[in-house]
Parts: sequence; C-alpha cells; structure tokens
Amino acid sequence: MKKNSLFMFLDYLLVLFLSVFGIFIFSWMLEFSWGYTVYSVIFSLIFFGMMYSRSWKTAKKELKNKEKAPRLTDGILLTLPFVIFNLLVIAAFSLIFYNIIPIRDNVVSIFYSFTANEPRVRNEITLIENLIPIVRIWFAPFIGFMQSANETSPLIMLISPVLTIAASLLGYFLGMKKYYISEGIVNVTEKVKEKFNE
Repeated sequence: MKKNSLFMFLDYLLVLFLSVFGIFIFSWMLEFSWGYTVYSVIFSLIFFGMMYSRSWKTAKKELKNKEKAPRLTDGILLTLPFVIFNLLVIAAFSLIFYNIIPIRDNVVSIFYSFTANEPRVRNEITLIENLIPIVRIWFAPFIGFMQSANETSPLIMLISPVLTIAASLLGYFLGMKKYYISEGIVNVTEKVKEKFNE
C-alpha cells in the first residue's frame, strides 16, 4: 500500500512531463481563446485516468491478500500522502498569495535594464513573482484554467486533490468489484448495436 502511495507521485510526474510535452503538440490549439481550457480538460482526464488506474491495480492486488479484505477506506489511505502534499503546497501558496503571511511583496532579487541612450532602470523581483512560475509548473495540467499569471488562483489548484480523491475512490471501488471499465464500454456498445439492428 505504501509503495503504491509513492507511485502516485511518480504517476503525477509522468502527467507533468506529458503536459509539458503536450504544449508543443497542442501549440496550434493554444492560439485560440479556448485552446488552454481544452488543453487542461485533456490533461485533467489523463491525470484522472492515471490516479484511477493506480487505485484499481492496488485494489486488485489487495484482493489476493487473504489476511485482510480490501475496504473503500483503503482507497482513501492510498491517496492521502499525495493529497496532503498538494494541500500543503496550496495552503502555503495561499498564505503568501493572499498576503496572510506578509511576505508576498518582499524583494528577492534586483536587476537593472539598460536601454540605448536611456538611464538604467531598476527592476525588482518579488517573492510572489518567483513562486508563481514554480506553482504553475507543479499544477501544469490545470494551467489552462488559470489563463494568465495574474489569475494563478489557489482555488483552481484544488482541482488536483479533488480529482485525486474521486479517481482513487472510483478506481479502488471498481477494482474491489473486479469491474473493468473497458468491459462496460464493450457491453454498452454491443447493446447499442443490437438496438440499432432491430
């Protein structure tokens, strides 16, 4: 169980890699106003699928354990480390973003720009300006819901723990029941064909 909890972090890193790679694949689409939203919907579904798959496989393995029968609460325990980590990241970012901890506008670096025949211009980089790109990379699958750097809302980041818990519970439950979604899709398709052929 603990090993599978750690694998969720690896699954998420794979989703991050795919989402960054996906920016190049879907670059044509990102030029449209709806492009980033569609991009995030696609990678939210990929993320959901990865979490679902990990939970489903874990439940299937647990069924072979004769000492202890799997319970739905195990599906929640499986996902807790990853969810808690993301909630801590969101909480820490929120405290700084909303200036509850008053360090948001602390200057962390200064650089000067030089334009030809113009006096040098002092530019200050604040803590929040440094944090926003890091947080946006970590939550890259949902970046389309944030639209711009000014809208890096911690509320949008809550999509991650919500999707993780939903996917894990669904995956674990169906894994316990030995239900394959692919089989369900095939059955529905067959029924539709039968109705169509009547």
